[in-house]
Amino acid sequence: MRALDDDVKHVYLLVGTEKFFIDKAREKILSRLNVDRQTELTIIDGGKLQLSEVISTIDSSPFFGTRNVVVIKNTTIFGADGKSERLENVLRDMQPTNYVIFTANAADKRRRLYKLIGKVGAVLEADPLRPWEIDSWLNEKLSSLGKRMSRDARLHFNERIGILQEISLWYLSNELDKVALNVTGNEITAADLRRNMAAPPEVSNFALPEALDERKTPKAVYLLRTQLRDANKAPLVIATLVYHVRQLLRAKFFMAQGVSPQQLGNPLELNPYIARKVGETSRGYSVQILEEAFIDLADADFKLKTGRAGVELLEKIVVKLCER
Repeated sequence: MRALDDDVKHVYLLVGTEKFFIDKAREKILSRLNVDRQTELTIIDGGKLQLSEVISTIDSSPFFGTRNVVVIKNTTIFGADGKSERLENVLRDMQPTNYVIFTANAADKRRRLYKLIGKVGAVLEADPLRPWEIDSWLNEKLSSLGKRMSRDARLHFNERIGILQEISLWYLSNELDKVALNVTGNEITAADLRRNMAAPPEVSNFALPEALDERKTPKAVYLLRTQLRDANKAPLVIATLVYHVRQLLRAKFFMAQGVSPQQLGNPLELNPYIARKVGETSRGYSVQILEEAFIDLADADFKLKTGRAGVELLEKIVVKLCER
């Protein structure tokens, strides 16, 4: 993104599934070009046009404005079989008045077309961030809002997103904007996040493992029943519980080998904040209770899917873990 402050290129490829970076990069390029969106900008869906039509649009001379700026969304021409000498020639020798921005979910880096854009233009790769990779982005976001997070807020924030395999930065950005609007001072606390930051479906399950760790049986059972009002959510609930029990078991295993809670980030492949919390929490469980819960959850998963039992099996497991 910082490279977009350099000289404007005539050809860009924005590739990846993290739409936050794709959208931000596209808008920054258009802003650098100071595009007249009425007369100079053409936006087309690359998945709905023939390659010949795409090439023609890119290579057309301006009609009304002084430039021809084309955004080609969702293109598949950078896939494994992407090849076009005519397109390569056009991109290699773009008209001075013409600019093109390709966006794609994926691209084959071995193909000549991909390598060509790296030479004559610029490629931005926008892969989703993992929970443990979020700190740099979060710091920049907070700085842009003129806010900072207290230690307890940052720990709470990392715990809430830590169970996700991938993160939606649009979700986080919008939620942090909302939090900032409702916080008068410069510091955001954990209480501010709890009050103002909505959780996506994947994160809503975070409260259940937290209740187990705190041995709050009524709260854990209530949360379980609330989530299972929709029977379709049972597999997700079971998966969340299995993941939590498995992480606690792994933490106990590594700690038995001499690894401290502060050093669990790498072996558990978690954000260091979360890994430390998992390690400290695991001390409140015995290996036996966790192994039994793991087996019980597998049994409950099978019986629920085959209609041999109801959610009462999960309630028994939750109660057992709370009253360990």
